[in-house]
Amino acid sequence: MKTITTAAWWKAAVLRAVYTALAIALPYLGGALITAVPWLTILSAGVLGFITSILTSLAGLPEADGVDLPWWLAAVERVGKTFAQALLSGFVGATLLTDVAWSTVLQAAAIAALTSLVRLILATLPQDPTAPPIDAGSADGGTVPVVTGAAFPTAADVKGQIPR
Repeated sequence: MKTITTAAWWKAAVLRAVYTALAIALPYLGGALITAVPWLTILSAGVLGFITSILTSLAGLPEADGVDLPWWLAAVERVGKTFAQALLSGFVGATLLTDVAWSTVLQAAAIAALTSLVRLILATLPQDPTAPPIDAGSADGGTVPVVTGAAFPTAADVKGQIPR
């Protein structure tokens, strides 16, 4: 169910759009001196990334809709969307597809996608790395059971049970 009329949806959509705009603008900085930075390209790519992120959020925001996706699926979704949004943002100023600087745009899209993945990893790290792990519970409902202790029998466990 789309909840675009709620403050929670707009907060999540704008926050995701800001992160996307930053991830898309970042690769265009490159290693250039501050005077040689293509500020117009950075600004236009960032703004277009923000807009495309808001538009893709209309298709659904799992965090605002209360959907709890597995980590890997959330990562694939975000990285894929960021790559596509960065690719579209790289078309700024191009009249024809032959006008696009493909090597630059593809490299920027890949770096933006990697930035999105790193941000997602950092966001899911535990706040206190010394805290004990959370109990995973049972293996019902698609969760992965946690195996504690030896997963395979040792030689002492099977001594005398092996046929000769």
